[in-house]
Amino acid sequence: MPTSLLLVALALVHIIWGGGFIVLKLVQDSFTIEQILLGRVLFASVIYLLIWSRIPKPQYKKGDWKTLILLALCEPFLLFTFETLGLQYTSAAQGGMIIACNPLTVAIGAYLVYKEKISKRCLIGIICAIAGVVIVSANGSANEFGSNPILGNFFIFCAVLSGTCYALSVKHLADRYHFLFLSAIQVFSATILFLPGAISSPLPESISWSALGALLYLGIGITFCVYLAINYALTRIKAAHVILFANLIPVSTLVLAFLILGEQLTPIQYTGAALVLAGVLYSGMPESSETAAPKEEQPAKA
Repeated sequence: MPTSLLLVALALVHIIWGGGFIVLKLVQDSFTIEQILLGRVLFASVIYLLIWSRIPKPQYKKGDWKTLILLALCEPFLLFTFETLGLQYTSAAQGGMIIACNPLTVAIGAYLVYKEKISKRCLIGIICAIAGVVIVSANGSANEFGSNPILGNFFIFCAVLSGTCYALSVKHLADRYHFLFLSAIQVFSATILFLPGAISSPLPESISWSALGALLYLGIGITFCVYLAINYALTRIKAAHVILFANLIPVSTLVLAFLILGEQLTPIQYTGAALVLAGVLYSGMPESSETAAPKEEQPAKA
């Protein structure tokens, strides 16, 4: 795929990712949390089953099962659980702001676990983004878009931490496991874990085409297509360049939340949102000394 077309695809999938917060808000009126969580992984599981025979098999090393279990628990199981819970209490706009901090928390985790150096630029970006998240959360008040923003934002941040733990687990396995194999294991495991809760939940009285389409959007559009595009891009261009597209997530969430849900932040919250965007953008900008290292840096956007 030409680089220009790949960049367009990256922009598109990150806009789709941002729209996922809006869809989650809409679909909560039709399904229980358990059913939504299952729907987010079930459709992707079907696709991975169909292509399973074409996925390169891993080079298993003794003890890998521990990291594989941790990986499967953190994302998508815990990440989707916290994300869905969070959007019951906070607005989609605020949720999109907080989830954008994932690349920065990965940088901190890589420093603590793998002793990877954090550049001065990244450190400034982390401080800026954290300040922005605090401003957005502290100035949130209960309204029709979120009954308890502080609690909801806490759940969203837990989702960010789950994604960070997943990324660090991938770093340990990436050299011996194809990203499609890891992705398949993730959704298979999450499907098994989400299935009991979904089965025990009361069935909806009726399922509209729009509600079913929303689940398809979450399951195929995000769980499968978004991660597939991002992981493929990481094998073709620098990870630092891929990370830059994460800035489209909160932007698209803000715009779509306003256009579709009518959500608005307060002026001080918009200031906090600007700090988050500035921090993520500044820390993600590639420095002149960077070199491509797709496999090692893959967790930054996994």
